[in-house]
Amino acid sequence: MVWEKEEGTGCIELVGALRGHKKAVLCLAVVSDLVCSGSADKTIRIWRGVAGNYLCLMVLEGHNGPVKCLAAAVDRCNQNDMSFMVYSGGLDCDIKAWQISVPLL
Repeated sequence: MVWEKEEGTGCIELVGALRGHKKAVLCLAVVSDLVCSGSADKTIRIWRGVAGNYLCLMVLEGHNGPVKCLAAAVDRCNQNDMSFMVYSGGLDCDIKAWQISVPLL
């Protein structure tokens, strides 16, 4: 579920849901305007919120067990896109580093 704080009033309201994982979401990481979610379905999904709607930009597959922890950082930015490093740890005893690029809005 996505909750956002309303400007001015400070009230928190439900604005949407991120749907796509087949099993429970076990961890989240936020970097820039992206949300990364790791799941028991062994995948990582990269989400971007645009005008209150969240879109799944990509699905990262490669773990052989549930993804239990995530961290993310900006790698580089140019005039067309932004590159991020996403680090994941899974119950398969692997730590993976993913470099992803997304277009700038």
